[in-house]
Amino acid sequence: ETDVGKVDYGVKDKVGSVITEKQGRVAGSSSGIVYKNEKGIVHIVTNHHVIDGGTKHIVRFSDGQEIAVEVLGSDPYTDLALLKVEADLDIKAFKLGDSEKLNVGEFVVAIGSPLGVEFENSTTFGIISGKNRVVPVDLDGDGVSDWDMVVVQTDAAINPGNSGGAL
Repeated sequence: ETDVGKVDYGVKDKVGSVITEKQGRVAGSSSGIVYKNEKGIVHIVTNHHVIDGGTKHIVRFSDGQEIAVEVLGSDPYTDLALLKVEADLDIKAFKLGDSEKLNVGEFVVAIGSPLGVEFENSTTFGIISGKNRVVPVDLDGDGVSDWDMVVVQTDAAINPGNSGGAL
């Protein structure tokens, strides 16, 4: 049983749009989640491919506030990146789940910025369609898999720009 509106209302301020600039121009945008917020330091998790190659990164929070962030680290193999914002924000961090405890058929909600910041804070609904799906990843473009990513499959609508957002 789920109440999508209640879930959305309870977490939408914890999801932001990550805007990546290259050479002074917006190169793309996607999503990220507040992972930790302590003593004026906010940590945001997004995907590596969201920030890869950017020269400047900005997070736009659900209230419209935009703040430049520092990339603390990024890993192309796990496709994760950790960002840091120095700001006193009244945002609680996400309580992260354990994908091992998911069940196929369980309801899920995806929140992010599909297709750009124009559609930020979009919410979709679906189910867990499969667990431990293996997706080969070619990192160097040579047509050979460099690594196998193990993922959760969902039928909730996930579009470009949802990367790094919440499920």
